[in-house]
Amino acid sequence: MPSIQDVADQLNARLDQISTNTANTAQNTADNLSVSQDIRNELIQTNNRLLQIDNTLTVGFSNLSQGMSTLIQVQLAALNLLDHHRKQNDTIICELVNNNELLCNIMKKLGKQLRLSEASLKSVERIEGITERVHCCEASDYDRNRDQIRRIEECCPPEPIPEEDCLEHCKMPKFRESKPSGQDWKPLPTPKKSDPVG
Repeated sequence: MPSIQDVADQLNARLDQISTNTANTAQNTADNLSVSQDIRNELIQTNNRLLQIDNTLTVGFSNLSQGMSTLIQVQLAALNLLDHHRKQNDTIICELVNNNELLCNIMKKLGKQLRLSEASLKSVERIEGITERVHCCEASDYDRNRDQIRRIEECCPPEPIPEEDCLEHCKMPKFRESKPSGQDWKPLPTPKKSDPVG
């Protein structure tokens, strides 16, 4: 049977082992606490960085959307101006078509004038012929021939020369200026670095 001294030695050895284990556990807990504090500090710094990024993105998207809105307004003003130019081009084309028709009508009238000039030339030749012959019988032959032509024209009159109407004026477009809105915007300031949380 073990002696009391042996039991006491065993108890002391056990207590020493418990004391050592408790000291090791306390050291491990202290080490874990230090590591946990380091992790907490890193998480706080990461959170601060993420907040800074979030603020920067918010300001950036706001600036981008305002800038895009301004560009859209400028594009709308440009489209309005282009539409006015298109209408002006339509007016120019209308004027060119009218000028073409006028020139065509002038050409037709000149053709008629040429035919009248040829008829006048024939009349002058007739007068010259009458004066050359000096005899009135020739004049009466000419008059008889002219009378026959007049009767033919009474039976089958030539088509009258129609009077031409003036062309309608081309519609001139009125320019309605489009003033783009949103031209007074200014970018938001870059966000300041946020204070560390913790």
